[in-house]
Amino acid sequence: MRYAILVLITLAGCSVRHASDQYRCDDATPCGAGRFCDNGFCVLTGSIDAPKPMGDATRADATSAGCPPGCTTCSTTQKTCTINCQFGGCDNLVVCPAGYKCDILCNTDNSCRDGINCMAGASCNIECSGKQACRGVQCGAGPCDVGCSGMSSCEGVRCNNSCACDVSCTGSQACSEIACPSLACRNTTSAGCTSVPSFCNSCP
Repeated sequence: MRYAILVLITLAGCSVRHASDQYRCDDATPCGAGRFCDNGFCVLTGSIDAPKPMGDATRADATSAGCPPGCTTCSTTQKTCTINCQFGGCDNLVVCPAGYKCDILCNTDNSCRDGINCMAGASCNIECSGKQACRGVQCGAGPCDVGCSGMSSCEGVRCNNSCACDVSCTGSQACSEIACPSLACRNTTSAGCTSVPSFCNSCP
């Protein structure tokens, strides 16, 4: 009798359907609406376990939001653009979109070595913090601020007709071939440029 009871209990336990079983999935058993299959279980779309986009996905999201090509993030209403080299895209010529105020972060080694073109931008704030970052920088007519904190950064910076051009050379062996708007606007304590004197700043 005792043996028969044990058999009944065992059979009853085997017939119990665990709650997690209804969320199992595979190629033959897809998930329902609002869920996706992750490691054999149906997971709610947008749950904390869903993989988060990184790298190129971030850049793609910026493009889909209407940002100009090359901008990691932007505001199309305020005409601002951030180009962050940590997300890639700085192995070729870096261009500030026409009419935009750009923050260009050359924060990885050897980034922005194929040139930075700010000729059509409203303004450019360029941070050359990576080793040997930034070569062939061309400022536009707007304010142009170039920070050269990376070792051996900033080779060939042209202020051109910038209304206020500042080139700060704080990195070891930073700054070579720097062309200020005029000799009077050269920073006397470094190889950079300054817009501090009133005649070196004609911005409206």
